[in-house]
Amino acid sequence: MKHRFHSAGLGTPIRPIFGAILGILVASCDPSQETTDPHAGSVDLALQSNSVLSIQSVSYSITGPSFSRSGTINVAWSSAISGSIGGLPAGTGYTITLTASDTSDAGLVCSGSATFSILGGYTTLTTVHLTCRAAPRTGSVVVNGTLNVCPSIGGASVLPMETSLGHSVDLSSVAVDADGVPSPLTYAWTATSGTLTGASSASATFTCTTLGSATLHLTVSDGDCTDTITTSVVCSMGATPPAHVVINEVESSGGVPGDWVELTNSGGITADLAGYVFRDNDDTHGYVLPAGTTLAPGAFLVLDEATFAFGLGAADAARLFDASATLVDSYAWTAHASTTYGRCPDGTGPFGATPAATKNASNGCGGVDAGMTGDAGSDAGAGTLTFSSWPGANAVATVDVTSALGTNVSDLVYQPALMSDPSILWAVRNGPSMLYRLVSDGTNWASSSGEWSSGKTLRYPSGVGSPDAEGATKAEWADASIYVVTERDNDVSSVSRMSILRFDPTASGTSLIATHEWNLTSDLPVSAANVGLEAIAWVPDAHLVAKGFRDERLGATYAPASYANHGTGLFFVGLEGTGGIYAYALDHLAGTALRVATLASGQAGVMALSFDRDVGVLWTYCDDTCGNRSTLLEIDTAAMSASLGRFALRGGLERPSTLGNLNDEGIAFAPESECVGGMKSFFWTDDGATSGHAIRRDTIPCGHFL
Repeated sequence: MKHRFHSAGLGTPIRPIFGAILGILVASCDPSQETTDPHAGSVDLALQSNSVLSIQSVSYSITGPSFSRSGTINVAWSSAISGSIGGLPAGTGYTITLTASDTSDAGLVCSGSATFSILGGYTTLTTVHLTCRAAPRTGSVVVNGTLNVCPSIGGASVLPMETSLGHSVDLSSVAVDADGVPSPLTYAWTATSGTLTGASSASATFTCTTLGSATLHLTVSDGDCTDTITTSVVCSMGATPPAHVVINEVESSGGVPGDWVELTNSGGITADLAGYVFRDNDDTHGYVLPAGTTLAPGAFLVLDEATFAFGLGAADAARLFDASATLVDSYAWTAHASTTYGRCPDGTGPFGATPAATKNASNGCGGVDAGMTGDAGSDAGAGTLTFSSWPGANAVATVDVTSALGTNVSDLVYQPALMSDPSILWAVRNGPSMLYRLVSDGTNWASSSGEWSSGKTLRYPSGVGSPDAEGATKAEWADASIYVVTERDNDVSSVSRMSILRFDPTASGTSLIATHEWNLTSDLPVSAANVGLEAIAWVPDAHLVAKGFRDERLGATYAPASYANHGTGLFFVGLEGTGGIYAYALDHLAGTALRVATLASGQAGVMALSFDRDVGVLWTYCDDTCGNRSTLLEIDTAAMSASLGRFALRGGLERPSTLGNLNDEGIAFAPESECVGGMKSFFWTDDGATSGHAIRRDTIPCGHFL
């Protein structure tokens, strides 16, 4: 009995997986044809091929009890397989394995096996199923690339390369951008000393203000890549410098006997000031200095309000013109200084808020507020404030579940346990605009369940928009409200919108619509859309009154009754771009805001504010821009102090050595009631979610420690 194997013709299309059925007949021997052993049998093969295969040969292997046999059936030139395998001892546990390959596709291999038994004198039928599989195929990728030829600086000229103090040199450059994409070339000059005019153009002017060599850097960019060149200028004493008269100090509010402006001569010879004109920002206001008025090198000359006969306003300017009506010097401000605005050092340095008025005397540049610009500026306190080592355990650890909050978490508010509620960390995220309610499981802080499981989306009072939520605070703990400070609407990201928004977190749903918006944009210094309001903290009236807080708007000790419907405290907000802090009374009925005071943070930027209600200290925090440093401010109560009634810097803190210089934009700390062993928890938010974590914790001492 035979089973025929019919081979398919060559050139038939190949498919990845095929099947074939092999019929095996295991029979007792025919004595006339096979064997005389009555206990042995034979196997006859027949295979019907799938019609799409082109098979040239079939290999077989038979194994059994103490038996094995293998071979190949060549079907290259036939249309069927025929053959007989005899001499198989009776027994069980036989296995036959068949393999074949398709000659039209070397990667297509067929195989299969089956088990059978040999019973003397009987025929056993067994079926083998062969599966045919193709080798893995390869693919291809189409790559579209873009090219940008980076700009290059052909050279920079400094003419002359040496000049004397107070004098200028001309800077020019030649830069080429061969393809002119993706953006027009931009220029940026910087200098290690001196002053620059036209620093964002191909040509600039450098003025020597410090003896020695000044290094100049020019960077050009096409928006994708840059080129940089470095040169230098030597500033020498040279010949006796000419007279150089500048405005040195300005008192615009609360001076004795009134407003005044101080001039100084930073040059080397006496200046003749006859015919010079002093003006404020109004061209109709002018005072002409009389004949015989002179100013010796290093000397001071004070012009009093009683002499020039007009006052200086909260947003005003001081301008000095020479006898030919050429502008000699000017300084403008947008709010009265808490003391005065003055140059540090005298005559040559930039203007800033002084630690004390120094009428007709050298400015007190050693104070912590030196260098602050006319509106709580960026260099407040830089270089004069001592930063101490971190006073806590210095064992910073992550305390959130990996990747639970994502990036852009920008601030925290620590709410102590209230009644049946546990302690809560409120966290805001600036993109997307979200508020999270986090509770601790003893190890990590994670989102509350229910509607808070994924946080809640924040919207403007209109119900639309995406507030760039950068800071958060609460007023009285018993008040559910959350106040969020924003620098823009992310849906209109190029426009500054510096606002305080109030939200009611008890509202149902997964979105929160602001109940109030106080837009402070017009009252604050002009800021780019991404360096505006970044921080907010609430300070209770009870503390402000107890410490004799100074109301700069009214020029008197702060009286809460002066501000209707403002609640029980003031909101302090911080500008990222300048480091300035501004205190506001928010009218919750009229929706208006009145600025009560302006103060300096002591840092180049403010990314977070937090007021310790138990200790009476206002913390300011600057991210990796400043090395993740903190400054601590308290209301000055020292009698006869120049900063009496105002928040004054008491010290600064370096970050813990166990905390990397991360993009930490928010801080919070536990109350004194949670002190353990004289320490309490301190938290940071990492805007970049480094290693998947957005919240880190360490400790700080309880009570006053600076």
